[in-house]
Parts: sequence; structure tokens; C-alpha cells
Amino acid sequence: MNKPILLSEMAMLKHGSLCFLLSSLLMSTDAKCASGSKSDPSKEKAADLVSSLAFERVRQKAESGELAAQSELGTLYHAGEGTPQDYGKAVKWYRLAADRGDARAQCNLAVLYKMGVGGLERDAVKAIRLFEASAKQGHMQAQYNLGIAYIRGEGVPIDFTKALIWLKKSADQGYAPAQCDLGICYENGEGVKQDFKEATRWVRMAAEQGLAEGEYQLGFYYYHGAGVPKDLQKALEWNQKAADQGYVPAIRAKELYKIKK
Repeated sequence: MNKPILLSEMAMLKHGSLCFLLSSLLMSTDAKCASGSKSDPSKEKAADLVSSLAFERVRQKAESGELAAQSELGTLYHAGEGTPQDYGKAVKWYRLAADRGDARAQCNLAVLYKMGVGGLERDAVKAIRLFEASAKQGHMQAQYNLGIAYIRGEGVPIDFTKALIWLKKSADQGYAPAQCDLGICYENGEGVKQDFKEATRWVRMAAEQGLAEGEYQLGFYYYHGAGVPKDLQKALEWNQKAADQGYVPAIRAKELYKIKK
């Protein structure tokens, strides 16, 4: 049997290692999240104050035993939001919440086991156990990370069939990185019959959410006429979207496509 055509590089674990999520409270109040605005010291100071106050509220709830707050406190120490970044304290609070069955904490603790920080030794097997516990509860980032682990053989034997199962679960929840990687599996015929139309369908979903890898891949498909009619103009447009986000393969592709600003 001929090896499936490999049109593009496999998008490996780029987003999974950052699966922890900041709370909606911090995301809505942190003025530093506003893109394209000039730095304003007074606004930054106010945002830092709000962030610090939010951290204190979460800390108090966590110390009183509130499960969601314990998980959230771990993310704040992990990300350094409202407090100096401290992986050791992140591990402490993640573990407390993970032991009580919190899916997000399980996923995030798995990430720290993969990183080998916060006093933890790198341990892919422990990471997998935690990803599995979280994924079975429907946590889409954990499902994605688990799928990627089966693709890469990290803590588990390589198994594209299982990888597809978990990527599909995550992609069905709308997680753009999973949609993109699932599309690439269809492109490469990994764990499934090669199908460029299906590859394009999933990659388009990711691209339309603004994922740079998805935008680049979709442009690539239009450039080569893989799963879609060949269309150089659309190829350039999608590639440019990815390049505008600083995605290096897209920036390099501009030279290949002879794109000029």
C-alpha cells in the first residue's frame, strides 16, 4: 500500500501545553488584554489592582474549601495573574482540586507534569492518567492533549485510532486546535482513510475561529487544490491572515507564493 501523500507538516502539541484557562472574571477586567492599544500606565496600574483584588477573593474562597476556587487559584499562580507566578503553589492547589475530581485542575496538573516544574519530575505516564480523568469528564483541552499524546506516543503507545477518537470529541466541542489537527489527520491518512475534503472541512472550522495554523492550512489546501478547487487568491488571503498573526510557516509561505504586501 502506498504511503498517503503528506502535503504539509503535522501540527503537533502547540496549544495543548497551554490548556489552562484564566477565569472569565480576569479576562473581562484585565485591561492588558486589549490588543492594539497604546500602553497607559494609569490603566495598567488600575488593571493590576483589579487583578490583585480578584486574586484575594479567589484565595479566600479556596482556603475555605471551595472546589472551583481551588482550581482557579492554581491557574492564577500558574499564569502569574494577580500574584507572582509560582508553579509550586500552582501544583499545590491543582492537586487539591484534582484529587476532588475537578476536570480543569486535572488537565492543568497534567500539563505541569509534562513540563516538569513546580517541584514535579517530568512524568508522561502521570500526565496521561490526569488527562484521561479530565477528558472523560468532557474537558475539551484534556481531550485534545490526550489525542496528541496518542499521535506522538507520549506516555502511551502511538495509536492513531485512539488519537482520532479524542481529537474528534474535542473538535466536536468547537476547540479549534483539535479541529485543525483532526483535519491534518484526514489529510495524511493517519488513523483514517485519507480524505482531503474532510480535511478541508475541519481545518476550515479552525481557520474561521481565527486559529493561525488553521488559516495557514486552509490557504495551503487552496494553493494545491486539495479538497477544494485550486484558488490562488483564496490561498493568499488565508495565508496572509495567518502571517498577520506572526505564524512563521505562513510568513515563509509568502515567499513561496510570491506574496507581496
